Amino acid sequence: MTPEQVLAFIGGGSVAGIVIDRLVTWVLGRRKERTTLADYETQIAERLLGRMDAQLSGAETKLHLAETQMAAANLTIAGLREELAQAKAEVAHLRTEVQARKNVAAERDQLLIQNAQLKAKIQTLGGTP
Repeated sequence: MTPEQVLAFIGGGSVAGIVIDRLVTWVLGRRKERTTLADYETQIAERLLGRMDAQLSGAETKLHLAETQMAAANLTIAGLREELAQAKAEVAHLRTEVQARKNVAAERDQLLIQNAQLKAKIQTLGGTP
């Protein structure tokens, strides 16, 4: 068909012109619907991306807070371990001191026994203790 014939069909009010006009209008309308739908889907995707960015930012903030708390907990644990080591050293020192006192008490008891024995021996020999 020549361009003149196509124009005659479309503009001439013939049945074929009406059908072609409706067909062209339908095709162009579908393209517009598809474009509008694509724009709408893009807007939805952009909103979803914005929400996901906000969620990611919130998660990163929570992660940073958790890392800070973990570092503080590690410092606390290190401090408690140091205190425990000091307490163990003090306990060992006190045990040594208690053992030394037991040794002194045992030596004192032996000296008291020897003293009593010597007093008894002095009295048996007729002396005054």
